[in-house]
Order: sequence, then C-alpha cells, then structure tokens
Amino acid sequence: MIGYAFFICHPPTETTMYALVDCNSFYANCEKLFRPDLRGKAVVVLSNNDGCVVARSSEAKRLGIKMGVPYFQVKYFCAQNDVTVFSSNYTLYADMSHRVMSTLEKLCLTVEVYSIDEAFLYLADYPTAMTDLDSYERKLKSIVEQYTGIPVCVGMGSTKTMAKLANYAAKKHPATKGVCVLDNLRWIRRIMQITDVGEV
Repeated sequence: MIGYAFFICHPPTETTMYALVDCNSFYANCEKLFRPDLRGKAVVVLSNNDGCVVARSSEAKRLGIKMGVPYFQVKYFCAQNDVTVFSSNYTLYADMSHRVMSTLEKLCLTVEVYSIDEAFLYLADYPTAMTDLDSYERKLKSIVEQYTGIPVCVGMGSTKTMAKLANYAAKKHPATKGVCVLDNLRWIRRIMQITDVGEV
C-alpha cells in the first residue's frame, strides 16, 4: 500500500520561508562537466571498488539503470547501450560541492548544508527574496548553474519539510522547469496527494 505525504502546513509568512537547492544527479554531472563529449549521453558512477551504481545521469535513468544495482549485473547492458562508467572521485565531488555551497552563500545570508549536494536557505534573513519568491528561485537556479556548471532544482516552502516536498515536485514534474514554490494551500494539497511520503 502506498503511503502519501500528509503534513501540517501553514501558509508562508514574511518570516517563514525556506529554499532547498538540490544538485541533479550530482556525481554523474560532476563527471560530465569536464567531458563535454558526454553531453546528452548516459553516465553512471560506481561505488568504492566499483561495486555498485551510486549515481546515474538522467539519460542513464531513462535507460532503466537502477540505483544501487551491482555493476556486474549491468556491465554488459552499459557496454551495449554506450553508457560511460566512472569510478568514484570523491575529491572532485567535494570540490564541486564547495563551489556550489560557496555560490549559495553569496546569494543568501543563512545557508545550511544538508548533504554534499543539498542545502537549505533561510529566506527571512534575505528580505528582498520574499518580495518575489518565484523570481528569486529562478535566479538561484540560474546563477548556481552559470557559476558551477552543475544543474540544480529549487523548492521553496514555509518549513524545511515543505521545501523538500517542493524540491521533489520541481524534479519530477517537467512543467515546473526545475523550480517550485509551495505558497498556495491548494497547490500544497495537490502535491501532497500525488507524492509518496517516502520521497520526502
């Protein structure tokens, strides 16, 4: 049975708004950044000792390659489908993460690094952002991608959980073009209804 996301939600106010910036297919896109010939092509990154798939580009996901699958099970499939395979390069990923986070810190006063490829921004510390959330969200996405070359999705909500939900919607629904502001109760309820709680 599928569990759906039900959260206590409040309309955003002037003092409560968070953004979650999440890098798309982070390890795979770090590798593709320095290989222009791989633009538009499928890429996977393997775990330590090349054991399992730990990252997939969007193209690799469309081919049906699953996260965490042992590499030996998909090695032939990758070769047959022109999938480029990388061993993990954690030094590179840490450096690119630092570039992304440093860029965000120039755009917002309070940045909480959530993981190597995610960060929360507390927008009450940056009042100009609150005047036009959608424009600010698109500005965040554009500047991070311009400065770092790493594609991101941005979600905004009145709590960190709501920002996480918005970010998931930004990733999964093409109409959002990678950005989603949950500042309307009708829209919030709709996103909750179609989102498995395990995704948030």
